[in-house]
Amino acid sequence: MAAAGKLTFKQKIFADSYIKTGNGTQSALKIYNVKNKSVARQIGSENLTKPYIKSYIENAIKKSGYNPVKTLNHLQSTEEKGYRSRATVKDALHASEILLKLSGMLIEKSQSVSINANIDNLDTTDLLILKKKYDKLLEDK
Repeated sequence: MAAAGKLTFKQKIFADSYIKTGNGTQSALKIYNVKNKSVARQIGSENLTKPYIKSYIENAIKKSGYNPVKTLNHLQSTEEKGYRSRATVKDALHASEILLKLSGMLIEKSQSVSINANIDNLDTTDLLILKKKYDKLLEDK
């Protein structure tokens, strides 16, 4: 595990890939050589919550000259033009979605649940209880 502030080689490559793609799952699939998207999503999510990785990404973006205010202004302009031009409703909605995400007003939530259970030694009553709990989890999604 890396010390605070010090990225491992793979974390640095992951962060560089994330900067290019903006997609933690894609970057984890590529860098950590995992095949399962759920595992890659978890790795990407964990990496993006680590302060030293976040700091590395933010510093790299700043050094690149990226200006989020200019980007937001451009998106807002594009969104407004879309309503008056040949852009489709889908285009305008997509621009609005991006603006909401960037402003932090739209947060996509997802939940994954992993259950590992040895059911060989359970009796019928225990199996029915387990099934009800599983069905409840599926209903909540």
